[in-house]
Parts: sequence; structure tokens; C-alpha cells
Amino acid sequence: MANPQRAAGVRYTLVFLLAVASLVTWLPDLRRDFGHPLGTAQLNINYKGVVTEAGPAAVAAGVSVGDRVDLAGKTPEERNSALTPETADAGTPLDMPLVSRGRHYTARITTTPETPNVPVIVLRELAALLMLILGALLVLKRPNIATWAFFIFALNGGGPVNDFYLVGPVWWFPIGDLWSGVLTWVPPFFGAIFALHLLHEGPLPPWRRLVEFVIYAVMAAAVACGAVEIVLFVYFGIDWGEGTFISTGLTLLAYLSIPAILVATYAESKASTRERLRWVIWAFSITALAALADFLGSQGNLGVYNTTYLEHSLLTLAYTLVPAVAVLYTVLKHRIIDVNVAISRAVVYAVLSTIIVGIFTLVDMFFSSALSASRAGLMADMALALVLGFSFNAMHARVDRFMDWLIFRARHRAEEHVATVASAIPYARTPEHVNRLLIDEPVRTFGLADGVLMRVQSDGALEFVHAARGRPGEVPAEDAESLIAILRAQRKPYRLTERHMALAVPLFSEMELEAIAFYGTHSNGTDVDGDEIALIERAAVAAGAAYARFRAAALRERVAELEDENAQLKAAVTA
Repeated sequence: MANPQRAAGVRYTLVFLLAVASLVTWLPDLRRDFGHPLGTAQLNINYKGVVTEAGPAAVAAGVSVGDRVDLAGKTPEERNSALTPETADAGTPLDMPLVSRGRHYTARITTTPETPNVPVIVLRELAALLMLILGALLVLKRPNIATWAFFIFALNGGGPVNDFYLVGPVWWFPIGDLWSGVLTWVPPFFGAIFALHLLHEGPLPPWRRLVEFVIYAVMAAAVACGAVEIVLFVYFGIDWGEGTFISTGLTLLAYLSIPAILVATYAESKASTRERLRWVIWAFSITALAALADFLGSQGNLGVYNTTYLEHSLLTLAYTLVPAVAVLYTVLKHRIIDVNVAISRAVVYAVLSTIIVGIFTLVDMFFSSALSASRAGLMADMALALVLGFSFNAMHARVDRFMDWLIFRARHRAEEHVATVASAIPYARTPEHVNRLLIDEPVRTFGLADGVLMRVQSDGALEFVHAARGRPGEVPAEDAESLIAILRAQRKPYRLTERHMALAVPLFSEMELEAIAFYGTHSNGTDVDGDEIALIERAAVAAGAAYARFRAAALRERVAELEDENAQLKAAVTA
């Protein structure tokens, strides 16, 4: 049997390494964030190696729209320049081998500093980071095929992958180029795998197994075409741009397949599940349309029409943020994938980080540059940091309440209600009232399938006391003995993994195990989470104290009766 701790360690290590391998591709973007723009040759070359746009610097070097890249007899450095007319540092000369109407020539272009839209770059990074964090949290909290697939989908998902191979030597170019390509081609196919396994924990039906095989086969073809194109270009000087066209087209097909698979899942699902799937279907439909518009543009390799960096970035944000927010909403509110609602805290801090970075960016844009001479910009940044530091706790509380209201409103109200019930149990007038508060209220409020209260007999048997939503199956005698021993030893709730119920909560009264409250899973099949267990345990502690109070009151009444009988006997003897 596998060691759970070792398996968890391997999972954490693998998630960390994959996340780091994705984040290193941000290196050029991070340089751009901190005032180090890339160098641009002011050229746009499509997948066929044809110049589609030429700026002033390129025109001054003799380049014209329609010229084609010339690779015959060129060195790897010249091929790299022809493939990527950008440099890590502005002012770097590039020798671009081109052919124009049969005339072969080399255009020597000195790259000029780009004018990056830093707020847009930062926003893209934050969106990609939010998606990556969400994917990592899901697979770490609830590892299965669906969450692993979503994590791999989140490794790029439109993230800021911008020619990070520019920061390395020549030999690094094909390796970095291939890894960038893998991060572009592979994740959308795993988005389709995520859609295929969503709500299917066990073996897939035959048609889904066939679709899964096709997805992996097409993904292998996309990676193979892109890799062959890179190898032919870099090492042999063969311009096989069709490889990029095929891999990009197949990747786009993967994006378009995700909503189609989700619609099929919707058609097969029950009415209660369909409501939870609608958000995901709409989100991935928007994702597919945004990816289609982006990939067909010049920034997305197919080059059917020209697109600007801003347009490309907005489309990228659409197919990054939209699926991330939709999956986050459905996971936490509708429990499509059961994880602890404590993930909401990560969301709160992500929102806070976005707000703070956005505010600093605005201050830097509108104050720092304008007032740099008098150092007023630096003073504005320092003042803002102090204000945010002193108001961080208040801001966190407001964002926390807003997230509870926006996404976790029903859950928040349910938790408040059960907490109120736990506080009210000590004021119940009868044991039957305590039983109803302890069993019926959590079952109704949290939407649990079942709930039953069993009293522990002196011989170790369990006696039925109260049930919500019908009386569930009995606990076998041999299981009851073991369960009673476990609860007496642990003195805390115990998860039941192979029984009719999901949770057993002990009720101790005057240090003795008096009863056991059993609770089922949620009506939609997901397990009871840690926050719900904590509130139920709080109600059980209050119920145990209430039982002790009723027993003490009964003993006082019995003592009073015996004293009254004793007084009557004494009076009779005296008479």
C-alpha cells in the first residue's frame, strides 16, 4: 500500500517544479515591469517567414512589407534573428537575411526600445498568477485526474510567455523556444481532459475514453509538428512554417473542444448538477471565442488579420481570467470539486495583492514620473505604503466580507445559523429539543443527506434516538464497538469512509460518551468539510453540557422526592 505522506510529498514537489518551470518564462516580462524594455526591430513576421509589418527602423534598413526571410547558408545566430526580431536589450544590432523579389540582402537593424504598456503587462501577470495559484490549490487539496488536468491547463492558459529564450546564449535558443511552445500547445489539451473528467471520479464511459485517446493523440501531433519546425529551422535552416500553423491550429481546436465536452456533460447530468455546470460552460465558451479571435490574429501566429499588443493582451486576459473565476466560483459555491472553503482566504489575499499593486502602478504612472525632479513621486509612494500598511487589516476585513457576500453568501449564512444554534442549545427546555437542534438544523442548513443520533448503552450497543430525513441504516454491532473505542480515545469527530454515514461526532456528558451523532454527505455527494465539522462539534459540546444539565435537574428532582418521602415517613413514625 502506498505511503500517503510520501505520495503527498511527491505531489507537492511536482506541483512546485512545474509551477517554477512555468514562472521562469516570465523573466523578460519581469524585466519590462522594472523599466528594462525589450529591443524591437519594428518587424512583424508571420509563420511563413513573410514580413507583414515594417516600422521606421526596419524601413530605414531597406525592409519592405512582403519580403521573405532568407535562411540559405545562414548561421544559427542569423536564423534566430530571423525567427525572433526582438532582443533582450535595446540597441542591439540584428542582421536580418531577407529576399525581396529575387534579390537577397541582409538588413542591419538596430533594435529600439519598445514602449511597453506596463499596467497591461502587470495585469496579465496577476491574472496568470491567480490562475496558477488556483490550479495548484485544487490539485493539492483534492488530487484527481480533473484537478491535475486543470493545474496543467493553468500553467499557461494565456499567461505572459514572451520569448524568455532571449535572455540566454545561442545554444539555449532551441531549448527555450521548445519549452515556450510546449507551454502554449499542451495546456489547452489538458483543459479538454479537465472537462472530460469533471464529475467523473470513476472509470469513464466508452465514448469518453475514446475522446480522451483522441485528445492525447492530437496533443502529441501538435507538439511533434512544433518541435520538428523548431529543429528544422534552427539546425538545418529549413523554414517549415506550416509546422507552427498546424500546432497552433490544433491548439485552437483543443480550446474549442472544451465547451463542447462540457455541453455533453451537461446533457448527461441530473437537473441539480446542471445548474452548477452552467457557469463553467459559459466561461469556457467565452474562453474558446477569445482564443479563436487571438490565434487568428497576427499576435497569435495564424496571421489572418493584424492585431495590436493591447488587443492580444485583452483577449489573453479573457481566456485567462474568465475560466479561473468561473472554476473558482463553482468549486467554492457549488462544490463541483470538493475542497475546503478556506481557499477563500487565498482569494482574499489575491484580491488584496491586485488592489495594492494596481494602486502603486497608478501612483507611479501619474505622480512619480511627473514629479521625479522634486522627489515628490518617491514621497507619494512612501506615503501610500504607510497608508496601506496602517489600513491593511481593515482592508482585509472589508474584502473578506465582500467575498463572503459575493461568492460565499449562502455558505456564510449557513455557518452563522449553525453557530447560533450551537449557542442556543444550552437554553433548550427538553432533551428532545436538544436532539432536534443538534441533528435537524445542521442537516437542513448544510444540505446534508442524513443525520441520526444514537445513544451509547452500557453494554456497548447503540440505541436509536432521533433522525433527520428518515431513519438511515443501522451501524453493525462489531463496527459500533470499534467506533465507540475510537471516539472515547480521540474525543473528536471521526470521518467514516466505508459506512452509510460520512461523520461520527461524539457527545460527552460528564466525561462519559453518552451518544454519537452521525451525519451523511451533502445531498450532491460531496463530503463534509473542516469548517462544517468544527461547527457541528461545537453544537455537540453544547448538547453534551445540556444533557448533563438535564441529568442534574432530574437528580435534584429525585432527591427532592426522596426527601419528601423521608419527611412523610418521619411524620408517620412520630404520630
